[in-house]
Amino acid sequence: MDTVQEYLEALQQQGEEALRSRLRHPVLLYPEKHGSRGFSTYHTRMADRGVGSRIAGGGQEMRAYHVLAPPEDRPAGGKLLVGRGSEREYNIDHSTVSKRHAVILFDEERKAYQLGDAGSTNGTLLNGQAVESGAPVYLRDGNVLSFGDCDYLFFSPDGFIDLLKRLNA
Repeated sequence: MDTVQEYLEALQQQGEEALRSRLRHPVLLYPEKHGSRGFSTYHTRMADRGVGSRIAGGGQEMRAYHVLAPPEDRPAGGKLLVGRGSEREYNIDHSTVSKRHAVILFDEERKAYQLGDAGSTNGTLLNGQAVESGAPVYLRDGNVLSFGDCDYLFFSPDGFIDLLKRLNA
């Protein structure tokens, strides 16, 4: 499945439990191609990024967003690598994204996801704030993650199911 709309159709046809069993990892959402999205990211280093948030409106526009997710057969847990290359769980084919750009981790104790920069050349941002290498930060559903010049909306598996249910209402 490539788009939010396809996940919505799977939710309607297969039901929540079947879809939930397939979603073992967080998803990253983006409209059209990888690159600067115009999400409200509070960027300070990139003056040309738009401010108007496409998140708030949701609805029909969000249904067309693409979904970037690790392969379904990848076991849950562990480090999920973000970078340029097909061996990465989140493969972003963009010149501003390093081969080993960032990592998404699951903190079992807190039952929460974290984002860490992996020493990337062009940086990793969480809602426009730099994520320092070696100092992972906790994530929330709907956070804007930026890898180089590419922006994504982060959703945990449960958060993505909740989003789909809201869009389906």
